[in-house]
Amino acid sequence: MPRITGQRTRFPSSSEKYDSLAEAVFRNDLERQLDRIASDVDGGNLILAFVDADLTPSVARADVFAVANTGGITITAFDDGRVGQVLTLIFEDGNTTVADGANLHLAGGANFVSSADDVLVLIFDGTHWYEVSRSVN
Repeated sequence: MPRITGQRTRFPSSSEKYDSLAEAVFRNDLERQLDRIASDVDGGNLILAFVDADLTPSVARADVFAVANTGGITITAFDDGRVGQVLTLIFEDGNTTVADGANLHLAGGANFVSSADDVLVLIFDGTHWYEVSRSVN
């Protein structure tokens, strides 16, 4: 694109065109990478593991969690949920119970007792987690 400087019209040199193109490509790639990272941070693409034996694990960093406790525990709440968050728990053990109660509302008002390969899906309304579905495998 020509630049007007005073009375003369100046056309960009080949190296200026290349620099502008390289900068545009770099910025576009950088923006895509930052979008991907932001999506990961917002819970878009991560499957994280809960800390072993945490009775009230944080769900702030992802929406899908692997659950693999080495001993019998009962999860009584989830910390740091976001309104509208859909939480998927993939159980890799038979050691975890999710307790129906204060802010966890499970199907039939009963605790969920895991076995390996089970999946539990919950949704958060800002106060309570409600069971959406379960798959007992």
